[in-house]
Amino acid sequence: MADPVSTKTRIAVIGGGVGAMTTAYELTEQPGWSDTYEITVYQLGWRLGGKGASGRNQAMSDRIEEHGLHFWFGYYENAFNLIQRVYAALGRSPDQPLATWRDAFKPHSLFILMQFHKAQWSEWHLKPPAMPGVPGDGTIPPFWELVDRLLHALHIHGKECLPTDLHAQITGTAPRGWLGRLLERIGLLAERVVEDVEAAGLHLVRDLVQRAAAHPDPSAAQDLLHEAIAVFERFLGRAGSAINARIDRMIDNDIEAIPILRRLLSLIELGFYMFKGILIDDVACKGFTQLDHLDLREWLASHGAGSVALDSDTLRVAYESIFAFSQGSYAQPNLAAGAGLRGLLRLAFTYKEAFAWKMQAGMGDTIFGPFYEVLKARGVKFEFFSALREITPSDDGARIESLTIGRQATIKGGGEYQPLYDVRGLPCWPNQPLFDQLNEGAHLQQSGVNLESHWNQPADVATDILLIGQHFDQVVLGTSIGPIPFIAPKILMQKAPWQDMIDHVEIIGTQAFQIWTVPDSNKLQTAPDGEVLVEESERPIYGGFAQPHNTVSDMSHLLPRESWPELDPPGAIFYFCGPLPLAKAIPPLNDIFFPMIQSLSANVRASEWMRSNAQFILPGSMFSGYPHSFPDTLDFGVLYDQLGPIIPASQHFDKQFWRANIDPSERYVLTTKGSTMYRLRAGDTGYSNLVIAGDWTFTGLNYGCVEAAVMSGMEACRAICGSPKIIFGENYPLP
Repeated sequence: MADPVSTKTRIAVIGGGVGAMTTAYELTEQPGWSDTYEITVYQLGWRLGGKGASGRNQAMSDRIEEHGLHFWFGYYENAFNLIQRVYAALGRSPDQPLATWRDAFKPHSLFILMQFHKAQWSEWHLKPPAMPGVPGDGTIPPFWELVDRLLHALHIHGKECLPTDLHAQITGTAPRGWLGRLLERIGLLAERVVEDVEAAGLHLVRDLVQRAAAHPDPSAAQDLLHEAIAVFERFLGRAGSAINARIDRMIDNDIEAIPILRRLLSLIELGFYMFKGILIDDVACKGFTQLDHLDLREWLASHGAGSVALDSDTLRVAYESIFAFSQGSYAQPNLAAGAGLRGLLRLAFTYKEAFAWKMQAGMGDTIFGPFYEVLKARGVKFEFFSALREITPSDDGARIESLTIGRQATIKGGGEYQPLYDVRGLPCWPNQPLFDQLNEGAHLQQSGVNLESHWNQPADVATDILLIGQHFDQVVLGTSIGPIPFIAPKILMQKAPWQDMIDHVEIIGTQAFQIWTVPDSNKLQTAPDGEVLVEESERPIYGGFAQPHNTVSDMSHLLPRESWPELDPPGAIFYFCGPLPLAKAIPPLNDIFFPMIQSLSANVRASEWMRSNAQFILPGSMFSGYPHSFPDTLDFGVLYDQLGPIIPASQHFDKQFWRANIDPSERYVLTTKGSTMYRLRAGDTGYSNLVIAGDWTFTGLNYGCVEAAVMSGMEACRAICGSPKIIFGENYPLP
């Protein structure tokens, strides 16, 4: 409990996710903060992390068990800047595991987009060019440079993918007429024979855009941009005609080339309609949020896009990467156009060094362990096993009056809970409480209750009522949006904007599983005929794969961070995740069977997914024995189990890890059309002593990701103390 006579501002931080931890960290970055603030974090259960929490399974060689597949993208400017500061403050010695942020994150650029054509999956190694610099250095290109990078990427990809004769057919000779006059106007001879795709199309478009961006006269600049649209459209027409004619002439021997040409055409068309819409809707001056009343596909269609662009694999993966499906159903894609467009452009054209960065341990070990250690050393207090049951505002709706905290367990001897334990020199979170520290530990362990579950919690052992002016002065609500109807019903009654947010900002379930295998990645990705699917040393991330687990990653680099027997370790690790269809209504608290049913269902879906789809990316996992008439049956014997041949191979899947993320606090926050206007900003809660933090608030991204949560936490800190002044990309592209 805080000292009632303290003259410092007492800040109660509710929750331990990225947004909450960012707020606490940024507050402690302020000069002399400890003379001004007392910060206490109240955390449900035994670990920090929220939707990013992970735990080590001590009964299974300290294996890492995640909520899902997590990696950071190279455009996460604020998140990388933050984690670099955290690791600098952590001050680990060079011989310790994950001593620096460079040790904790490794660049990863092998992203494979999967495309399904004629009952076969093909792979598309997509890699737009990186920006110079280090992620977190705060440099984001000006808007027109971003547009230019889009055009440049389309140009490079077209040159690399087009067959030589088709390339010549598309580029050909510069056309006469209006385009010829345009070429003459900008200094290129109309008679010039165009030898390269640059002069015939996209290079000319880039030239016009660059000239428009630098032009002092807005009217003349607009004329140049409209000319750029016309040039691009002319090029698209020629490319489409040539590519479609080639596809029509193809025979079965060319079948592998068809997906390449289709995806090239779809990428150029998608790029054109994004470019056209950006110019027509004046995104440079009016911003992206103005478009959020439409779904991204609706917005593209409004500018003339047809099925080639709208059904493109690139656009499909844009939806899948942020689970953009209402109620988790693939039949209901829904992504606000402005947020989706901004996110796609930032993702592809503002990343530094690598498209993605893989953490070198669990997210709990890599992110939340360092957060905890640094904040604890700075004097922040942590109250674990502290569940917020109700947040109560004053009758006049001016401030928060009290917080009702349910104590889930008490610490032996009245001391502090020590949440981390050592795994090969690295402080880690366990996947369950360290029961030997708890008075109720033996009972909790035997009962099998889940302290993080909405449905399956034991009765609180005590209840604390925290009062304004005695125990807190300021509240940081860092939970996700899902629990708000249960913990803040009086706020919803008092403040219409809160109820509007709950009504319009949708949350959905997700599902994930992890497998450990006996063969290593090379054997698993080698087909029976000897063909090697992935020849690069870098292990891939797959996007746009089979539903529902559309994102897959080889995570075998984590094996050294786990504690497997030296003589019999697994050979590889793979992670899988995707959306989970659920009804919008949260089942009542007394529906204690709901979590069990969802977990069992997640197990069945995961094992069936492996039976149906593993052959395409892990051909070495296929059963090659009797009966030979079923060559594509998964051999469950490739799955690692320390009991090995003692148990039937069919039972090996039950020793893997899976989960259904169904609790209100761990459901993913969607960005559906028409919803971003209802998100509240971190400091605009309507209460003088309440700020909010999480990827569900209104930020410079407005969709669920680490970067949005960090931006929200920074905004929450700024609402309290006026700092930080700069949040990278907060209003991009507006000043």
